[in-house]
Amino acid sequence: MKLTDQYLDKQRKAGDMPADKLVSNLFSEGRQSELYHLLQNSDTELADKTPVSPILDFLHSRKKNPSWYDASRLLCGQQVFGRYAEEIMMLLGAKSLPYCYAASPGNKALYASEKMRKNSAKRLLDTANFVIAVATPGSLTETTTGQLQINRTRLVHAIARYYVLKGEWDPAWGSPVNQEDMAGTNLAFSVVVLIGLAETGIQLTEQEREDFMYLWRYIGYQLNINNRLLPEDFKEAYALANKIKKRNFKVSEEGIVLTRELLNYYRSVTPPEQARFIDSQVRYYLGREIAGYVGLQTDPISDSIQALISEVTAIRNIFKVHLNSYQRMLRNHQQLKSLITGSTPA
Repeated sequence: MKLTDQYLDKQRKAGDMPADKLVSNLFSEGRQSELYHLLQNSDTELADKTPVSPILDFLHSRKKNPSWYDASRLLCGQQVFGRYAEEIMMLLGAKSLPYCYAASPGNKALYASEKMRKNSAKRLLDTANFVIAVATPGSLTETTTGQLQINRTRLVHAIARYYVLKGEWDPAWGSPVNQEDMAGTNLAFSVVVLIGLAETGIQLTEQEREDFMYLWRYIGYQLNINNRLLPEDFKEAYALANKIKKRNFKVSEEGIVLTRELLNYYRSVTPPEQARFIDSQVRYYLGREIAGYVGLQTDPISDSIQALISEVTAIRNIFKVHLNSYQRMLRNHQQLKSLITGSTPA
């Protein structure tokens, strides 16, 4: 896979035509309240509804499986998530999300959305809900949970494009939530997570690594990301991630603000003795270059302590038997949900 700058420039102008067309039609017909109402339904509620409207038709739809579809590999990729779910979700929060914030002008769409920019906790919960829905074993083959979450996300992205384009948006930035940016996010949730797992001392086999990449290739396909932007293996994914990083990663006000608000939320829900190391932990996982792009300045004492803690943890993980990681992740997720929504943990 070798994609030119010219090709990627073209992908910056493309969104998700079927989702964009549906949202545009609904808004022009004054049916946005119907759309918002359905999007507030749980996946279980949506699964029980008979498709009797364009919105439900879309939510229940599934793109025809590609020629490279393999249900057994899809399940194997989800099983990797099941074995290391707690660690993967930690990396999504400490590495993948701030990694995405370093990409500009892609981060301008996030910044332009007041809901996202002023409610980091809600965005964090939505991201966690999505990942759990699509990566839980069986959710894409045995139930409709994963597909419903994918289609819900496509509509949310289309709504974001609709509103952001009505604001102060420079066409030179391309489309909000465009194909290149969506591909970059998919890589942040796949290849960047795999790099993070290796950094924490979790040693996957080559087959486990490739199956996890396959899972996110399929998720990206169902998200309607261009097939050429979905690498076939880890090596291709790593190369594309570096290409996108070289093209888009830079210091920007949006990236700094988004990261600061995310870390402020982390500190607000973390015991004080641990909260002082939040910035250092994120710097450790991002690396010096990307941490600089999102405004994380070095702190020699805290950084040294965090580096030592991380190195000891990585050594322990080499020999640790990872049991019940998925169950622990779900407990953590319920606690997060109760903090954000005020609900009582199940």
